[in-house]
Amino acid sequence: MGIERLCKAVVVAPAAQSRTLVNELLKFGEFHPHTSDEDRLAKDLEPLYSRVRKLYLELEALARSINAPSGTGVLRVLLEGEPEPRVLSFRNVVEVVEKLEDEASTLLNRYNLLSNELASVNAEAERLERERAELSLKASTGIDLKQLTGLRYFYAALFIGMRRDLAEIRASLDNVSVVSRELDRSQVLILVIAPRTEEEKIEKTIRSFNLVRIQAIEGEDMEGLLKKKREVEEKLLALRDKLESIRAEMETFRARHDEEVAGLRDLAAKLLDIFQRARGEAGRVVVLEGYIPSKTREEFISRVGGMAYIHISEVEEGGHHAESQEQPPTLLKNNPLTESFRPITLIQGPPSYYEIDPTPFVSIFLSIFYGIMFADLGQGLVLAVLGLVLSLRARGGLRLWGKLLTILGVSSAVGGLLIQEAFGFKLSPLTGIKPILELVEHHGESVALNPSAVLTLFTFAPLLGILHVSIGLALSAYILLKNGEVGEALFSKIASLAMYIFGVLFGIAFIGAGGFDRLLTSTEPAPLLGVPLNLVGAAGVYGLAASLALIVGGRVIGPLVGLMPKSSLLSGVGTGLLEILENIIHFMSNTLSYLRISILMIIHIALMLLINAAWEAMGPASIGILIIGNIGVMGLEGLLVFIQSLRLHLYEFFSKFYTGEGTVFKPLTLESERFRVVLTD
Repeated sequence: MGIERLCKAVVVAPAAQSRTLVNELLKFGEFHPHTSDEDRLAKDLEPLYSRVRKLYLELEALARSINAPSGTGVLRVLLEGEPEPRVLSFRNVVEVVEKLEDEASTLLNRYNLLSNELASVNAEAERLERERAELSLKASTGIDLKQLTGLRYFYAALFIGMRRDLAEIRASLDNVSVVSRELDRSQVLILVIAPRTEEEKIEKTIRSFNLVRIQAIEGEDMEGLLKKKREVEEKLLALRDKLESIRAEMETFRARHDEEVAGLRDLAAKLLDIFQRARGEAGRVVVLEGYIPSKTREEFISRVGGMAYIHISEVEEGGHHAESQEQPPTLLKNNPLTESFRPITLIQGPPSYYEIDPTPFVSIFLSIFYGIMFADLGQGLVLAVLGLVLSLRARGGLRLWGKLLTILGVSSAVGGLLIQEAFGFKLSPLTGIKPILELVEHHGESVALNPSAVLTLFTFAPLLGILHVSIGLALSAYILLKNGEVGEALFSKIASLAMYIFGVLFGIAFIGAGGFDRLLTSTEPAPLLGVPLNLVGAAGVYGLAASLALIVGGRVIGPLVGLMPKSSLLSGVGTGLLEILENIIHFMSNTLSYLRISILMIIHIALMLLINAAWEAMGPASIGILIIGNIGVMGLEGLLVFIQSLRLHLYEFFSKFYTGEGTVFKPLTLESERFRVVLTD
């Protein structure tokens, strides 16, 4: 478990062999190219890149138009399962591009034809709608338009426009009389009257807003108007039917081909990524730099060495703080159990190549935290079953989340078994097993929280937090020692860990002695430890003093012995004192933060007592209330508990040693959720 060791590989091949080189790297499947932004595609790959980029943009636009899914929803996966990817076999990447173009062009042409037809019919329908409105207006009002157009000193005209544009039209014609009347929800009749000097300005405004002028027709009579209106309405009715037919075809297209379009888009994106990353110096040769897992070294030489010069070197050891040092990508290796917790680590970000993968520690503590806060045998088993179904039906990242939900559900079930609780009901009367913590007391028909058990819980949670934080500090010291930063590890991290541990011992002794008077003299057993108070107090006082001296003194001695960068005496002492102050604040806040474990467990118990009170009052008639209540608790509180468990890792644990600023190892591959392309030899 941890981070896979990598080798750096430099591949040099003739430019004419660039396509063949890409084919072999795809077949190898574990080459992560590393290139600078200044490099550009080899000339032999540029035509393929251009074709794929054009296809990707067209498919992305089509996917947006039909709302093609970006992934399979969780509910659909639970009910139907996630379909297996479509397997395609080709001899080389050129065949992949040609197949993609062939399948995509059929879909693109069909949808573009429908879109163009829809736009054309829509435009004609809008024109006829305006004509119908104009004819209706003339027939209903009997306005003689010739009288308006015949004015000598004034410009007067009638228009039909959109209601949404009316305010802007008035603002544009600020010195002109504009009178309007609503025709329907979207259209208005506009009468414009102004001096002839304003005619040019009005005409420009008319054109900018696409206003429809109502013209006088020579020899126009009422019978002719009505006949023409009926003809227009008949055409409109036919066009509306055609519009509905086109929209129905487009909806059918979406329902039948949305997954196919999404798959082709993903495949185009994969190809585009490959061509963008497979960069080399444009010239007679292609030079590719990248990384491969050390264990695949011989396989890489065997597959690629026959057509290119290969130089493989070990990645140099170095500190992750080295600014000028190249940072290799990170390939995580986890067993099937800890792999489920990888998404939690990646929330903070992937570890750098020189860091420690915290996933194994996350798998232990996240399970413990969740199991305590959401301790319930029945609800835990329900979550485990949901997670199991999701992990069996889903693939890829969603499968990992399903496995994680299964593990957390089992952890909750174990916690519920230990306290003998299922769906908020006590199991002890049925199992005869005594719970390890009796949080609820029964006094006849009344129930109440057990103060002694609550106190025990509030004592245990900070102790668990002390262990968690201490491991984080120890890992920080280990990383620094591994990277050769001995002074920082010794005088900062190890000294801070000692300060934390001895500070805890001092706190325990102080509480047990009730003050400073008996801290170093009392022989009574110390709380939690059972060791005489004077021994615990002495260890706390002297150990704390020594660790404080090490933090301050180390900043002065470290530069003198070459373990730390040079600094002045005053700077070293000031830095040490500031670190002590920060440690006091952080250690207290970090430790108290773990009280949320106890609080959320008590909240869960209280919520279930409230829900189950319906059973005591109504008996079997309360089944519906119990089911809805348990579903609500599993959904809302289950999520809240996960967020709080996550917070304890991101803020209290990761902040001690983990940055998460690495780069994920991404080999050249054509595999996606919907497609798996196999290149045959």
